Amino acid sequence: MKSPFPGMDPYLEVNPLFHEFHTQLLAEAQARLQPQLRPKYVARLERHLAEGSTWDSGLGINSLQGKEPDLTIAASPLLTDREPSTDLLASPTAVAEEELDADELELRKQRRIVIYLQSRPRQAVTSIELLSPTNKAAGTVGQSRYLEKRSSALHGGLHWVEIDLLRGGKRPPIPVDLPRAFTYLAYVAQASATGWKHHAFGWNLRDPLPVLPIPLLGDDQASLELEACFTAAYERIAADEEADYSVEPPGPTISADERAWIDTLLRQKSLR
Repeated sequence: MKSPFPGMDPYLEVNPLFHEFHTQLLAEAQARLQPQLRPKYVARLERHLAEGSTWDSGLGINSLQGKEPDLTIAASPLLTDREPSTDLLASPTAVAEEELDADELELRKQRRIVIYLQSRPRQAVTSIELLSPTNKAAGTVGQSRYLEKRSSALHGGLHWVEIDLLRGGKRPPIPVDLPRAFTYLAYVAQASATGWKHHAFGWNLRDPLPVLPIPLLGDDQASLELEACFTAAYERIAADEEADYSVEPPGPTISADERAWIDTLLRQKSLR
């Protein structure tokens, strides 16, 4: 079943459903962008704060091409049948363990799309970010790290595309004066030779999701059909099986007018 809403579905704004939706929407966005980008560019789906790490990767998955360390230790299949060494291992002088808080762990799960030039060494051109609840939690590590990443990318000359499909939380500030408040927002920062061009695209609960421009190098540009990505992600995670349309949507309280509109819409779809 398709979502009963014309655009973003507020019933998805609760974890773990939104986390799954977040991943699938970006995967669909990557798939739709790829034919527009190749052969000059390539889109990669990456994890935040995990580049070059092995915290959740299987043996042999990571590539160190272009960032080789001074010493690399790898498993060799020729050694798998050897008896374990009986040599006496040195004992550490001190030991400390650290557990990450919930915000840090959430950052490890979050994905983004990075568009690169195909030529090697790869040059990052554009980053596409879909905000998570952690990114919008004011005063948390998650939002602080996100803003640091955004600032670093912008000052490094990277195009930045930020999509907010969440009603809840505190939206990261943007350098654009909006004519009024919007429920959802996309922020596109296009790097130029002398600075940036900042664009904001706002819409509300009753509106369809827009088609966003994705800036590349020079006059190159791709487009991202958010509505098509949403539809594919919704169906892929079988969101209609999880969303309880018989009750009020999760998240922040909605206005009486929107509550009445949602009730009418869901009754028309025989979901109430």
